[in-house]
Amino acid sequence: MNSSHITTDHDACGVGLVARIGGEPSREIVERALEALVRLAHRGGVDADGRSGDGAGLLTGMPDKFIRAAALEAGVNLPEVFGLGMVFLPPGTEEAARQFIASCAEENGLRCLGWRLVPTDPEVAGPRATDALPVIQQCFFAPQSEILQSQTNEFEGHLFHFRKIAEAGAPAGTYFCSLSSRTVVYKGLLTPSQLPAFYADLRHEDFASAFAIFHQRYSTNTQPSWSLAQPFRFVAHNGEINTISGNRRWLRARSPELLRDFGFQDEVRLLEDRVSDSASFDNGFELLLRQDYTPAEAMLGMVPPAWERSPEASSELRHFLEEHSRRHEAWDGPAALIFTDGCTVGAKLDRNGLRPLRYTLTSDGLLVVGSEVGIADFSGKEIVERQRLGPGEILLVNPASGEFVRPQASLKLRQGIRAVSSSPVVVVPPTEKAFLGSTA
Repeated sequence: MNSSHITTDHDACGVGLVARIGGEPSREIVERALEALVRLAHRGGVDADGRSGDGAGLLTGMPDKFIRAAALEAGVNLPEVFGLGMVFLPPGTEEAARQFIASCAEENGLRCLGWRLVPTDPEVAGPRATDALPVIQQCFFAPQSEILQSQTNEFEGHLFHFRKIAEAGAPAGTYFCSLSSRTVVYKGLLTPSQLPAFYADLRHEDFASAFAIFHQRYSTNTQPSWSLAQPFRFVAHNGEINTISGNRRWLRARSPELLRDFGFQDEVRLLEDRVSDSASFDNGFELLLRQDYTPAEAMLGMVPPAWERSPEASSELRHFLEEHSRRHEAWDGPAALIFTDGCTVGAKLDRNGLRPLRYTLTSDGLLVVGSEVGIADFSGKEIVERQRLGPGEILLVNPASGEFVRPQASLKLRQGIRAVSSSPVVVVPPTEKAFLGSTA
């Protein structure tokens, strides 16, 4: 870390999630995630100017009502199925970037419906953050194919295919924070308290979600930047991937085969250049999702538990991990990971469990997972469960269906797809099996 750049620092990243099990999207979830971020402010660094943070962000489910109204105000009438891109554009060449993205979409089976300038307050950010400030806009896409309009999994894959092609040809400095029909990411070179002050969208009463992933970034192996703030498109990460050099080399070695499988030309970069270990992990996780892994399978495969001699590991899980290890290497190191595909939300610890993750569940289905205690106010709530994740364990929840898998049951997972829940949460409809895949 450049000591002349950061003047105050404390420990590692702050990371976590807030979700409502079996509940509708709500404003409360977003506000609780923003509150948790502020309570994690001590986890981040501040520049020598005293105001520029080293990164904070929020990943939420699509705030449908808010986005439709905001798009309409920008002159865009959204169809039933649409994709939302949150894009950092290079100042000075933003119009060229916009034109390229729109034409690229048309060439790849998508209709670019229009753009929206995201309301921001640059005066909130510090001087160094303002100097690096990108042009922040949202773009809206609809599928040209009627088939994609009814199959959201297929549409997500189509958006991924378009985004990778666009990234390869867009002007330097163009960066998609997110591009999805399910999720959106608001992040930047900000402190936690600056995040909602900078993005007016996050303060709007209609900005609601059933879950929110939050991250307060601490600059370790990279210099802070707007694009490297977390969460990324699928993952928020606290820790280090000690095997990152090998992981990157192996992924690059497999790239020619993967490019052919995905139908990409050689110029497409499956692994982004000059990024952090967390960003590379996010790239690898996304590639598995696009190869029809569920989020649980992808996370278990990339960060496997110590299953080889565990008497608790089911034979099905052993078989899955053994088969996966023949094709993919583990991403190893002290890591606490929060992740989602927009349907399933989860948390995972590495096999040594050297980064803490704790969770609290209330009787009305509020679930809070975080890297430390004290990030949420539970006044007036009845707490029914308070636990922590152990080494290698994984927690999974589907907010829409209300299905929930505790970390203590994670070694009983059958191929990372289904699990037997021996003690259903009181707020979850009784069920013998908890679904770990997508709802699409």
